[in-house]
Amino acid sequence: MRRRLIASAVLLLAASPFVHAKNACMIEGQVLGQIINECTETDPPASEDAPKPQCNSSLPGLAEIGGQVSARPVAACPSGAVAICDSPMNAKARIYYYKRNAAQIAAIKQACEMQRGQWVKP
Repeated sequence: MRRRLIASAVLLLAASPFVHAKNACMIEGQVLGQIINECTETDPPASEDAPKPQCNSSLPGLAEIGGQVSARPVAACPSGAVAICDSPMNAKARIYYYKRNAAQIAAIKQACEMQRGQWVKP
């Protein structure tokens, strides 16, 4: 359970700032032996001068903790999410989770709430 919580928290931190301009970023792979299949959507930046993170290739820092995750832009997050974390770390972002079992969802919910996100069941 602790391992799932750590992996979930790492992905929340890595994924929440990863897209911009109402685009979406599909994130897939493995972290600490867990299959990852999620999508992050964000609201547009406050100004055109704001930094624009990119969604491409692999997420930085995850290889060091045993992760192999790829990220790619998509027009919108697909339907079928089993849960959503809204506004983690007060970011204007939503993270959609797919293909997770009950134990994984419980750990992700705890990580979302620890980062002041709102947990939503679609």
